[in-house]
Amino acid sequence: MPRFKKLKSLLQPKKEEKEIKLESAGELDESLEKIVARMKEKYMKEGLITTEEARKGVREKLFGRRKIEIEASPRELLLYDNALIRAFGKLYLTLESPMSKFIEFFKKRQRESLKYDLLASGFNYSVDQYLAIVFSATMITWVISTLLILLLMLAGGLNPAIAVIMIALIPMITIFIGLTIPRSKANKLANQIEKELPFALRHMSIEIRAGVGIYKTMESIASSGYGPLSIGFKWVLSQIEKGEPTEDVLEEWAQRTRSDAVKRVVSHMVRALRTGGNLSEIMVTIAEDVSFERRAKIADFAEKLNLLGLFLMMAIIVLPVMITILTTIASAPSIAQYLKMFSFFSKDFLIFIYFIISPALMFIFMYFIKTSDPG
Repeated sequence: MPRFKKLKSLLQPKKEEKEIKLESAGELDESLEKIVARMKEKYMKEGLITTEEARKGVREKLFGRRKIEIEASPRELLLYDNALIRAFGKLYLTLESPMSKFIEFFKKRQRESLKYDLLASGFNYSVDQYLAIVFSATMITWVISTLLILLLMLAGGLNPAIAVIMIALIPMITIFIGLTIPRSKANKLANQIEKELPFALRHMSIEIRAGVGIYKTMESIASSGYGPLSIGFKWVLSQIEKGEPTEDVLEEWAQRTRSDAVKRVVSHMVRALRTGGNLSEIMVTIAEDVSFERRAKIADFAEKLNLLGLFLMMAIIVLPVMITILTTIASAPSIAQYLKMFSFFSKDFLIFIYFIISPALMFIFMYFIKTSDPG
């Protein structure tokens, strides 16, 4: 019996020691949970998690954080070296009261899109300045066109109804062209960038894999003749040399282009600069994705071009010939006397079709083809 008591007394401290160890293990688990929670919070801030909500937050942080906009008034157009721009500025100041109302009207509907189109196209104008230029050019075009149309009408070569339609259409067409020029140029630059991007990314991947730093890699791309892409990297390097943080400058450059591929590349470069990572393999993957997207765009454009060619032939060749035949039929006295519908096909209508409608349709088709070309 005493032996059992002695054995019990020997086992009791071990039991207490086991309870102490279990308490220590519980505290350790709590500490680990806190560490994991802090790591999750850190990774969420750095963009190293995969939930859709977190990715959305990272995208907003990358591309919506810095406000980039040229702020200048139309009065500052008088300080430009270009004589034509100064002339537009003087005209705006002369007609500032009516023009400012039109500018405010268009700013409410076009401000955000026009702001980013101007940045992406490389036009160094504010939204107010560009709208002032567009409306000044519209005013000059409208006055000159109206005088020419009135001279034609007085000379008896133009129907008054057609003259009124032309006078009303000219400012609308001029404003439309002026507002679409920045987006057209921005898309053209984006296509040129994406055309060179796969080769530049493979270039960067090779240099990074060889141990060259990102800054030296960007210098190499800037001096390698990749067109607008090299110009973009030159701008990035110039801003870095002025003391701007590399990540912020890259993000700003991504906002200054309409290329989604550049935005993807910049997001990975910024993440690599902040947290590290195998940027070389990511560059190769993005290069393959961009190449595949360009091949798909070129195939779609080829299919559209066949259909557009058919419509262009109908509008530019078949329609004027049909109008000419109907006008010739309508010129016969017997036809015009008994079929009133042919009286519509007059000489003025034929002039309107040949010199206004056909050139306008040709311009629209050519403009659409030019802007849709993926390069």
